[in-house]
Amino acid sequence: MRGTRTQHDILCAIAEEVCLLPDAPIGDVLTGTCLAAVRSRFCGLASLVSHIAPGLPRAGTPAGDLPATVHAAAARLCDPGVSNTDAASLAMAAVNSLLPPPAEDPAMPGQEILLARGKGKNVAVVGHFPFVEKLREACANLWVLEKRPRPGDTDASLAGRILPQADVVAVTGTTLLNGTLAGLLGSCRPDAFVVMLGPTTPFARALFDCGIDVLAGCDVPDPEAALAGIRAGKCFKGLSGVRQIAWVRPGAEV
Repeated sequence: MRGTRTQHDILCAIAEEVCLLPDAPIGDVLTGTCLAAVRSRFCGLASLVSHIAPGLPRAGTPAGDLPATVHAAAARLCDPGVSNTDAASLAMAAVNSLLPPPAEDPAMPGQEILLARGKGKNVAVVGHFPFVEKLREACANLWVLEKRPRPGDTDASLAGRILPQADVVAVTGTTLLNGTLAGLLGSCRPDAFVVMLGPTTPFARALFDCGIDVLAGCDVPDPEAALAGIRAGKCFKGLSGVRQIAWVRPGAEV
């Protein structure tokens, strides 16, 4: 149920779900300018906290910052000491390397779902996404909540005032890493339609139980191309070898 779980509860539920899957050894580990990547059964990505919040220390030697298996890496999500660090990014990339992408074909990418559900509605977006201006044209009111607001954005500290007004809410998957997701969900109305977006987003059913309606993440059908792009310093928008996928909560309408 939305707003009833702490950040620790949410992260531990994801870790527990991952640990129900057969474990896998961690292979390649890579950090670039914007993203972390881990290969095990699949290739998993996550945004680097140090890129999102400049001034925070970057991860050291990536392979030395993770244990040998995904289950052990997932357990780190339950450690409050890794919150808002690149260690959390690496742990989530490891989680994403083991969670399988949804079997059902997505009806449309996450941004298209937002455009469809947000038409004529009050929409709040936590994080500045490339499609924000297109969304602004479609909805009745749009608030873009940012810790480092640009012109036209709203300071993220006002989320508690803004989110109760929103019919549709989009949150970045990095809210799992920086400790803010539980508070944001607690500010959303029970009837709000909530989408989690971005490469950090894990395809974990536990997030549906927390009140998220759509998990709009990605899979990596061409790991070599994706890893080459990350080595070159590319962020997700310019990355090859990835595919955006939207997994809709069973029973939710898009």
